[in-house]
Amino acid sequence: MSISPATLWLILALVLAGLEMLSGTFYLLALAIGLACGALTAWLTLPIPVQTSVAAVVSVIAAILLRRWKTKNIPQSAETSLDIGQRVRIIEWQTKTQARVQYRGTQWDAELATSAESGHAEYFITAVRGSTLVLHQNPPEQN
Repeated sequence: MSISPATLWLILALVLAGLEMLSGTFYLLALAIGLACGALTAWLTLPIPVQTSVAAVVSVIAAILLRRWKTKNIPQSAETSLDIGQRVRIIEWQTKTQARVQYRGTQWDAELATSAESGHAEYFITAVRGSTLVLHQNPPEQN
């Protein structure tokens, strides 16, 4: 007994859809949609290179569309970060707007927000950009 290529594509798509239930990121679902399209091309008896190409292209397009939707509709993690509003102590100034700070038991790179004043010994975290803390001398407003 042999499994048809379309069935194999569908099994793989269902496995990814099931794994998506554990991760919750929806990117595996985008890949599962691509694999389902690969199953459709297999059902149409198109050659394997066409099947894999269709699966790959649809997966990439679905992932790009998902990323655009998420950046438009879901707030950035920096805005909801628990670091926002925490006080930090300046260790040393590297430039007028960039410094090394002491936070959570280690040193971090930091930069002043555009409206912040330099020269203070302590600041508040107003945003996080990658691994750089954005600082202001006044605490951020609470929502």
